[in-house]
Amino acid sequence: MKNFNLKFLSFSIIILLLAFSQEVNAQVAQTTFKVNGRTIKIKDFNEQIEKIIDSASTPGLSLAIIDQNKVVFYNTYGYKEIKRSADGKIQGNGNIDKGTLFEACSLSKSFFLFAVERLVDKGVLNLDTPLYHYLKYSKLDYDERYKKITGRMVLSHSSGMENWENQNNPDKLEIISEPGEKFNYSGEGYVYLSKVVEKLLGKSTESYMKELVLEPLNLKQTFITFPKNGAAASNYAFGHNFFMESASKNKNESPNIAALINTTANDYAQLFISFFNNKFLSKERVDDITGVDTTKHYPVMDEHYYWGPGFAVNNEAGDTLLFQGGDNRGFKGWSFYSRRRKSGYVMFTNGDSGYRIVQVVNALTTAHHHIYDFSDQYPNPMIEVLHRYNKQGYIPALNYFKTIASRKDSFTSKDDFDEWGYIFMDKGPELSAAIAEVYESRYPASQDGFVLHGNAMMKLQRFKEAIIDFNTAIKLDNNSRTQFENLIAQCNEQIKKNSEEKSVQNISKKQ
Repeated sequence: MKNFNLKFLSFSIIILLLAFSQEVNAQVAQTTFKVNGRTIKIKDFNEQIEKIIDSASTPGLSLAIIDQNKVVFYNTYGYKEIKRSADGKIQGNGNIDKGTLFEACSLSKSFFLFAVERLVDKGVLNLDTPLYHYLKYSKLDYDERYKKITGRMVLSHSSGMENWENQNNPDKLEIISEPGEKFNYSGEGYVYLSKVVEKLLGKSTESYMKELVLEPLNLKQTFITFPKNGAAASNYAFGHNFFMESASKNKNESPNIAALINTTANDYAQLFISFFNNKFLSKERVDDITGVDTTKHYPVMDEHYYWGPGFAVNNEAGDTLLFQGGDNRGFKGWSFYSRRRKSGYVMFTNGDSGYRIVQVVNALTTAHHHIYDFSDQYPNPMIEVLHRYNKQGYIPALNYFKTIASRKDSFTSKDDFDEWGYIFMDKGPELSAAIAEVYESRYPASQDGFVLHGNAMMKLQRFKEAIIDFNTAIKLDNNSRTQFENLIAQCNEQIKKNSEEKSVQNISKKQ
């Protein structure tokens, strides 16, 4: 009997060693991954990504690549938080690892969408039934139009509700367009629908999300409210602005399924796959999400994409492409998927500059050509200006801008001028003024360049020059006269105040 036990024990140990050896060998052997028919060398890829996030002033990145409905690559880069030394040098604080939580931003909506679609399959919810039949909404009962809002309108951002309460009116939630009429992005619509689901199921949002999404998909690094204990409670990324200054972490105790789920790129990738792997949703639901059912009306977002129930959708070139972007303060997220090729990627960043690297990540991975058209993508001269500001300081950044200001690729549109001009307004108004001067020279008939320059002059306490700019803006477009006259009045008031203070100082000197 002893010999049998010893033999059995020896055999068990050998099996365990073989299994461990195979796992180690598999990890060591993975020097490449394949996506969309391309073979990517992991070492080269990682080096490129690390260079990109550094150059684009993006503190950290969580990235998952999907091919044939499997996660073929998952990695993390950079730091949870950026701090500066006494001499202003950037210092990374805490390496991001595969368990580090990121705010999913609007990608949070995808988790809720999955729960909703499962409930539709179960017959619990009908997307075309007005929501007020399920739950009257006191925040909107003053406006009869809310009785037209359906779940389908909410998911396709055509409910007419404003994005967030109090954005238009400080006293109430508003419907700002006719329900079902046009695209109008709304997180509040999702909030209303989540309350409907709570009513139908008699369960809290956290409870039904756990039952319908997190547990079935084995998403162990996704949290509807911020975790209070365990390893995840201390393993999270901080958000950062363009200047890599961190903000305090929003550890939400109440659920916000439209914007504040915390997760990883790998967990979101598993969710994305589960929409399309035929294991959880019926073909009818998937076809509805991807817009195959052309009898339904969905709002057009731009010339290539419309918003279906849950995702922006592009049905061109024999493929269905879907994406969802996310934008919280200090966090940016992006997910992209090709239904025909069964490939895509998910990325979360903890910096406001995160959107600047979407297209280069796309080019290095799936290389889809119909990706949403972002402006100011890496590499870009203005991204280099920002990089120099963060690494070397204000003067080197300003000097570099002066060397590239005449290049046409420095700015590709009016929006680029506005965005970069106001990004630097508080940190470097002289740089904003320099950007505005290029803006004025390229678009002399546009008032926006003069408005930008006027605001920069006010920041620099050069009020007389600001007045000239605002008067020019009025001449170019009289519709905003009142706004600019108010700014001119502020400038004159400040000039008067400065003059009075100077007079007092002169009197004091004489005494």
